[in-house]
Amino acid sequence: MRRITKKLLTFSIGIVFVVIYCEFLIYYVVTAQCSWPELYTPRSPDELKALVIADTHLLGPYRGHWLDKWRREWQMHQAFQSIMTLHQPETVFILGDLFDEGEWTNEKQFQDYVKRFLKLFPVNDGVTMQVIVGNHDIGFHYNIRPGSAERFFKALNTSSVNLVTIKGSHFILVNSMAMEGDSCHLCREARFSLDKIAKSLECSKNPSECTEIPNFTYSQPILMQHFPLFRTSDAQCTEPDAPPFPLRNKRFRNKIDALSREATDYLTRKFKPRAVFGGHTHHGCLVHHKDDRKDIDFHEYSVPSFSWRNRPDPKYMLVTISPHSYAVNKCGLPKETTIAVTAVILVFAVSYYTFKMRLMGRS
Repeated sequence: MRRITKKLLTFSIGIVFVVIYCEFLIYYVVTAQCSWPELYTPRSPDELKALVIADTHLLGPYRGHWLDKWRREWQMHQAFQSIMTLHQPETVFILGDLFDEGEWTNEKQFQDYVKRFLKLFPVNDGVTMQVIVGNHDIGFHYNIRPGSAERFFKALNTSSVNLVTIKGSHFILVNSMAMEGDSCHLCREARFSLDKIAKSLECSKNPSECTEIPNFTYSQPILMQHFPLFRTSDAQCTEPDAPPFPLRNKRFRNKIDALSREATDYLTRKFKPRAVFGGHTHHGCLVHHKDDRKDIDFHEYSVPSFSWRNRPDPKYMLVTISPHSYAVNKCGLPKETTIAVTAVILVFAVSYYTFKMRLMGRS
């Protein structure tokens, strides 16, 4: 009887270890395999370490099973905690679609949404979080209800358009739904703010041509938004995490799947960014934009979704940035199949060790 009790105890301890490993430790093991990219320029005190994620899509009160909601949020929380603990970024950019049903929620439901998000994605003191709005947060352009955009900006301490300067690097945060190009209130405000930011950047670059000189030094800005820039489809995307065929060749809907050509021309001509980061497609893509006539030459990064609801292999990006250089590492999170197979192997190993080996000696 004592021998059976010892085996049951050993088996129970083994199963507890399996649960701890597959639900906690595996995220740290996988996260530790990625590291910050090195810049090609000499190390500078102005180097910034930025974490970039997109499309967390927290389920709301209407869609999805409660167990699915709990499971996905648990996974994202554990993944985020492991990233923050091991990589210790100085700032975090979240590129829209924080919520899956934000545009449909009433005030109470929305405030509950915000509390959940802040609880799932906490940052330590000294770490800043920059949030960009997505279409699932407030709706597509023609479906934005009065006040929904304003409550998002107030609750998440952001705005439709914003210039953020960290360690001498400039980031322009853009509300993609406000780039429709019509005379709506959000669109007019966005264009006014963008023109103002462009003027400030130009004055910092050529102070002799301006009477009001901004109190920052010029460097090419980095554009952060939810939609990708104009493209007809993802056919040009060749990343391993690009959309599978035939979805990769599916034609994009103008102003829904990507910005319009006019909005793209406006942003790239106005700011001549050195890089652009976006989400929305849930897949990875790297596009080189080059036009010598307009002095445009930059890479656009589509950041895959951070949620296991949207893809089996969620991703995040570690970006090392200085005022005149940047480098990107795309990092993976554990696949659910990997977690499941690992659990099965470990349970088998625990069972074999417990019942086939003489662990505790003869009784």
